[in-house]
Amino acid sequence: MVNFRECIVRWPLAVAWTWALVTALVVMGCGDQVDADGKACAAREVAREDGTCERQRCGPEEIALETGACQPAGLPPDMPCPPGELALESGECQPAGVPPEACGTGFAGDGNGGCEAILPEDECPEGQMAIPEETRCHEVAPCGDGPWGDIPVEPNTQFVDQAYAGGDSDGTMTKPWTTIQRGIDEAVDGAIVAVTDGSYAEDVEIAGKAVRLRGRCPGLVEIRGLAPSAQAILVDGTAATGTEIRSLAVTGEGVGLFMAGVRDVTIEQVWVHGTGSLGIAAVKALRGHTSMVLKGSLVEQNRDIGVIVSGSDATIESTVVRATQPSADGAFGWGIGIQDDRGRGARTGVTVRASLVEQNHEVGVYVFGSDATIESTVVRATQPNADGTHGRGIEVQADPDTGERASVTVRACVIEQNHEVSVYISGSDATIESTVVRATQPSADGTGGWGISVQDDPDTGERAGMTVRACVVEQNHDVGVIVFGADATIESTVVRATQPSAADGLEGRGIDVHSGVGTDKRASVTVRACLVEQNHVVGVLVSGSDATIESTVVRATQPRADGTRGGGIGVQDSRGAGERARVSVRACLIEQNREVGVFVYGSDVTIDATIVRTTKARDNNTFGDGIMIENGTASIQNSTIANNARAGVANFGSEVTILGTILACNAVDLNGETDDGSGASFDGSSGWQCTRPGTEDCAETDDRCDVETANLEPPPRVEPLPPLPQP
Repeated sequence: MVNFRECIVRWPLAVAWTWALVTALVVMGCGDQVDADGKACAAREVAREDGTCERQRCGPEEIALETGACQPAGLPPDMPCPPGELALESGECQPAGVPPEACGTGFAGDGNGGCEAILPEDECPEGQMAIPEETRCHEVAPCGDGPWGDIPVEPNTQFVDQAYAGGDSDGTMTKPWTTIQRGIDEAVDGAIVAVTDGSYAEDVEIAGKAVRLRGRCPGLVEIRGLAPSAQAILVDGTAATGTEIRSLAVTGEGVGLFMAGVRDVTIEQVWVHGTGSLGIAAVKALRGHTSMVLKGSLVEQNRDIGVIVSGSDATIESTVVRATQPSADGAFGWGIGIQDDRGRGARTGVTVRASLVEQNHEVGVYVFGSDATIESTVVRATQPNADGTHGRGIEVQADPDTGERASVTVRACVIEQNHEVSVYISGSDATIESTVVRATQPSADGTGGWGISVQDDPDTGERAGMTVRACVVEQNHDVGVIVFGADATIESTVVRATQPSAADGLEGRGIDVHSGVGTDKRASVTVRACLVEQNHVVGVLVSGSDATIESTVVRATQPRADGTRGGGIGVQDSRGAGERARVSVRACLIEQNREVGVFVYGSDVTIDATIVRTTKARDNNTFGDGIMIENGTASIQNSTIANNARAGVANFGSEVTILGTILACNAVDLNGETDDGSGASFDGSSGWQCTRPGTEDCAETDDRCDVETANLEPPPRVEPLPPLPQP
């Protein structure tokens, strides 16, 4: 047993009273007060008025400073907000999660720090839709009265009615054209082409001028494309800039609606469904850029991709993109695709707002080498491919051919019940804020079910960057947030109740940080003012990477089904590359975890002004350490380590420095064991304060912190998770 005494015991060893020595002793923790005879008072002693030294007694949750004063150990006394809450510029404290006022339009607070979309309880039938804030399904657009409903009548309006049998059509209301194409051909630039009831079997082209193509309503007016290699509606060339297409349905054997080299196209209250290929496509052509607004529309049960925007700009608003089907070979089935024009290097910019993207295949929203903002939108229930893989909610990737990084902002959304991973970021940049990522389901083989995954690009090594702010990531599977070789900031976010893998009942981690995929580049992560609770296996794990964890609560991590694991924060080297992890934990609360509150393997950790308490043992009464270090280094200062089932600090062949720290009511305050021939080293004993269990309320303090050797064993390491495959 090693007895670490206060520096007053070492004081007589001094051989010269030099200022250098005095300074050194002060740094080591000795007080600089003296009694009437000039003799120094020891640390935790103060000089009385009568010239004698008096013992300074501090409470059970206070530590004696070198000056003799008492200060609470654990959380900083000047901390503006408790752990798990973010200090705002207004001076208020914001609890982790989505503030109710930050839920998007059409969403409401769920009473548990997140948001729920306001939508009908049941799925809408074919041809009907509802967007967030609507509680009933409805037709895409009303039909109005009369043959042409609410279509405006202007002097140059061209009318179309395929049922007209007069044989003398002139485009008037009484003698309408019988085909839509004839109405377009006869219209002047900017004129309305008004279409009444009927299913018009033709491939329509708008080129050389702009028209305003209006149907009575999508339920009664349909354009049915004929050729599998053609488009039901083609809007082509800059001369068609300003074209509007409203209040009709589009279907057919080929693409539904295709725009190329045309700007400012408006598509509103259109039902595009059941096409043999793409639903809606806006692409850059040799003739120039394309831009469109898609609003109040329903795009459902098409093939390949519901809406694709390539090298162009688009706003998709108040629209439902639903149940896109894979192509004949089982590929695609995306809801919305946003990609750069790979052959010409033009970026795409898309805003998706107040929309519902659901029940598509492979990926709900795919952003490739382009820019996107997704806000106040639900992306849910994306289905896997035929082979049971993918089914991702939002996917963000760099273009390896052009080097174009994607850049995406996801704001005030709900992303839920997707498969494999809800948000996947590779070699690109993403900001996710005021968003709920919830209940991601595993793949068919039971693997995956991740909430958010960000990684460097395994092919190019391009580093990814991600910010997650004021979000809730809950009830996913395997892992809530995982970072591979990327830069990430996770702030004011709840990561909660990650469930074990459906394949083997293992894992269920909260936040997992690893070195890069095939590159071994170190990840760099900041976790600030977060709540990480009720996950499984480990709350936060950092392997071979760098992390700062501050003002965060890591609480109540649950064990596996076999009763093992359940640690709070894990810091370990990457076994393959041998990279040590470096982690700073400051002003955190780590409590009610299992096996170990903070564990360190072959790595380096600094723990400052932090409380580590009430770590539970396994069901078989093994383990239960507050902090455990094996073959690593740890600096612990100004902290409280209390009420842990086994050791307050368990040292296995490591170097540990402890300053200004309370160890209270642990079964063993300090445990030191030799590991692989390396002895346990404790240093910096000044300022320790230990108590012993068994005393009333652990109020009896012992100024000596003894290191015991009890032949304990460290808990096992946590193995890294493999990354998900790139599509």
